[in-house]
Amino acid sequence: MADRETIPPKNSAMPFPIFDENVVSVSDPNSDGIFPHVWTERLAVLRKPRVLISLFLASSALYCFVIGRDRYTSVSEFVIQQAAPLNTSSASVLAGAAAAPQVLTSLVDGQYLQVYLASSEVKNRLFPKPISLENKYHKSIPDLFTGINKGSSSPVQLAFYRDLLQVSPQPLSGSVILKTVGFDPEQAFDFNNSLLLQSRRFVNEVNQSINADQNIFAQKEVELAEKNLKKSTQELEVFQEKFGQLSVESEQAATSSFISGLESRLVDLKVEEASLRRQYRDPSAPEVSFIADQVNELEKQIRKERQKSVSENGRDLNSLAIQESSLRANVEFATESLQSARLAADNSRRESTRQLKFLVMLSQPQRPVSPDQNWRWQAFLGSIGIVVVAWGVGGFIFAAMKKA
Repeated sequence: MADRETIPPKNSAMPFPIFDENVVSVSDPNSDGIFPHVWTERLAVLRKPRVLISLFLASSALYCFVIGRDRYTSVSEFVIQQAAPLNTSSASVLAGAAAAPQVLTSLVDGQYLQVYLASSEVKNRLFPKPISLENKYHKSIPDLFTGINKGSSSPVQLAFYRDLLQVSPQPLSGSVILKTVGFDPEQAFDFNNSLLLQSRRFVNEVNQSINADQNIFAQKEVELAEKNLKKSTQELEVFQEKFGQLSVESEQAATSSFISGLESRLVDLKVEEASLRRQYRDPSAPEVSFIADQVNELEKQIRKERQKSVSENGRDLNSLAIQESSLRANVEFATESLQSARLAADNSRRESTRQLKFLVMLSQPQRPVSPDQNWRWQAFLGSIGIVVVAWGVGGFIFAAMKKA
C-alpha cells in the first residue's frame, strides 16, 4: 500500500476524487475496494459526457472561426415622413410634444414596412425564379451549413430569405434600420439597395391608396351634383318652354298691380256716386246714372281680371307659380350642392397631399469593407449555452433516476 496515494477522509470537502495514472483504477478488480462503489459509477458516467462536450465545443469553434464562410453586412437607415409640416409656432418647450405624433406615425409605417419587406411578395419580386436565390446563396465547400440547397421548397426559400435581412423600426426616433447579409460585399450592398427600392414602392402604394380612398369619393360627389344640376335646369327649361318664357311670378305681380289700380279707381267712383246721390236725391238723375254705369263696368272688369289671374288660357297661375318656385329652388339647391362638392373635392385633394408619405434617407448603404465577426462569436457562445443547458437538464434527470 506504500505506492498508493493517500485517500482523503470521508468528511473531506473535496467533491470529486483526483485521479492520476499511477493510482489504481477504481474499476480495477484487484483493488482493495478503498473507493466506494458510488465513485466508480460517477466516474464511468462523467468520463464520456466530458469527452463528448469537448469534441462538440472543439467542432463548434473549428466551424465558427475557421470553416464558416465570411458574411458581410450592409446597413442603411431611413425614415418615413408625411408631407404635412409640423406645427412649430409653439414654444420650444412643446416641440417634443408636437413631434410625438410624427414619430408615432413613422414608427407604425416602419412596422408595416417590416412586414412588407419580409413577405413572399417582395421575395418573389427580387428573386422571380427559385433558381435565382439558389444561385446567389448556394452552399459551397468546405462550409456545407451556410447557404441554401438546390431545389429547396418555397417555404424553405422564404425562411432563408428572411434570415438575410433585418428591418428594425426605432421606437424613439421613428427611423428604420435595414441590414442585409451577403457572402461578399457586393452581394450585401446590392441586396440592401434592392430592398430600398421596394421600400419606396411600398410608400408609393400607400400614397396611391390615400388618393383612391379620398379623391375618388370626392370626385363621385362632384359628378353626382353636376347631374342633379343638369336635371333641375332641364326641368325648369321645359316648364318655361311649355308655359312661356315670362316668369309666372312676374305675371302675377303685373296682374295684381293692374287689379289694384282698378280697385282704387272703383273706390273713387263709388265715393263720387255717393256724393251725387246725396246732391240730387234722385237715383235716375243723368249724372248719377252715368257714374253708376261706370261703377258697374269697373266692377265687371275687376271680376274679369281676377278670373284671368286664376286661369288664363287653361293656366292656373297660382299653381304654376308654386311649380316654378319649386323648380327654381331645385336649381338653386343643385347649384349650391355642386359648389359644396367642388369645395369638398378641393379640400380632399389638399388633405391627401398633406398625408402623402415619402422616404427620407438618413444613411445610405455602404459596401462592407471587412466581414462581420459577430455571427462567429454569437454562434460559438450559443454552442456553450447549449452545453450548459444540456448539462443541467441531464444532471437533473440523472439525479432523479438515481433516487428512483
